[in-house]
Amino acid sequence: MPNLPALPPAVDATLLVGHPARAAVGRAARDGLAAAVLFTAFAEVTSHVRAVRAGSPWQDDPYDAVVSFTLFLVPALAALAAARSVLLRRDEPQPRFRIGQLQRAWGLCAALIATTALTDWTAVALRADRGLWTGVTPWLVTALVLPTAAAAVAGAAVLRVRRLLPPCGRGDSAVAGDWLDDLAPMVRDLAVHLPAPLTRAVDRAVTHRRFTSAVQFTRRHVVGLAGAAAGLGGALLAAAEAVGEGWTDPLLWLTAASVHAGGFFAFAMLCNATLSIAVPRANGRRRGSARAARHAVTAAALAVPLTGALRAPLRPLIGRTDTVPALAELVFAGAAVAGVLTFVVAVALRSD
Repeated sequence: MPNLPALPPAVDATLLVGHPARAAVGRAARDGLAAAVLFTAFAEVTSHVRAVRAGSPWQDDPYDAVVSFTLFLVPALAALAAARSVLLRRDEPQPRFRIGQLQRAWGLCAALIATTALTDWTAVALRADRGLWTGVTPWLVTALVLPTAAAAVAGAAVLRVRRLLPPCGRGDSAVAGDWLDDLAPMVRDLAVHLPAPLTRAVDRAVTHRRFTSAVQFTRRHVVGLAGAAAGLGGALLAAAEAVGEGWTDPLLWLTAASVHAGGFFAFAMLCNATLSIAVPRANGRRRGSARAARHAVTAAALAVPLTGALRAPLRPLIGRTDTVPALAELVFAGAAVAGVLTFVVAVALRSD
């Protein structure tokens, strides 16, 4: 008989209680949460305390555009990952997909903090807004070491989990389960310390068929729900800015809302693809045109805040964008170009 190729070794879909990756992901959760809290406090003070912000090297775009998003995204992602990490306390085998997805979530959190810190260090190195530096500036630069070091510690913990995790087999990929699969047990674990009547009420709620239907609906319509949430968040954030800064131009509010909503939507889509938050249980592959359209919409949404943040470096190519109509034209034109190019490339790659 001819020699047959050896089959790949079997991979366990669960990690037993004593598996070292379980303890490592617990430490990654602890270090990641600490880094997120420290970063949020640092970003909040340096962004919203006027006396401190006045001497900040990173107070203007494109540096400020980065922290304006990560200031919201890092605590939100950390809160979700911390809530799911509660399930790690269970003294029972853990599904590998849960450990792997938590490892990626805390890794993304550390990467966002590191990216913001690198952006701030770049502003310092380039002496951005040098004429506005004050006696507070040296203290700000010194304090920047803290979130930078916290991101490094959290990232090292995540890399250790990655090394300890067994490799994925064909049947043990990220789609073996998603974050919504853990929603019911996570809610139960969080409610275990409530009074007994409330605990029973929570248990009945998460086992009701309406809860299951809501989870299925979220999986099927995750793109639309993400778009609606991003649009609402962008509108509310722009409204707060309009009230705080006394805007009277509706086009300025629309542009700001679009910038915030585009960034939130793109981040949500990228997170869903990377972390498997809500994976549709669809039969068969999605049509190529639909997949290309989804990629194009995500690219267009991401281009809105990027073009707005990079308007100063792009000024030699595009001219001045000091007026609201010029800024709106820039961000919406950039979104259209990015969306069309992404769609064409995605369709071409699909055809090949």
